[in-house]
Amino acid sequence: MHKALRIIAVCCFLASLCAAAQERASASKIVLPSPQLIHCRSAECSQLWKQDSGDNRTVYPAQVFTDLVKGEIVGLTAVYDKSVPPEEIRAAINTTYGKWLYLHSGHNWTWRIESEKLVISMYEGTDGATQITYLKFGTPQSLVPSAHIDYKK
Repeated sequence: MHKALRIIAVCCFLASLCAAAQERASASKIVLPSPQLIHCRSAECSQLWKQDSGDNRTVYPAQVFTDLVKGEIVGLTAVYDKSVPPEEIRAAINTTYGKWLYLHSGHNWTWRIESEKLVISMYEGTDGATQITYLKFGTPQSLVPSAHIDYKK
């Protein structure tokens, strides 16, 4: 009888581990900003998110920053809270851009998507927050000049 209880206890323990692993595998859905916002100048291309999200496990960035020059978005940065594991964010990027992983060094990851003239950089900050930056690249003639803002004025 004691041996049967031990076997049942071990089976229940293993079943709970499997359930926890499955729950963690689908714990959240990371929503990434849309790279189509880069070089956007009109309301027609103002779709902020790359994909729709319809469930309660969806994770949005805590902050989204845009760099504007003459009304055109030239850079986009999303910051995810420290409660969001960097591995999940990286997996969300890799779902779409994994084959373009260009460089990995410590807490920095870079994807270079030649076909879209896009670079995505991911940085895992020491404070736990994760930052993703989207930048377009091209010839000097195709790029908008950088804005130089004098904060002293």
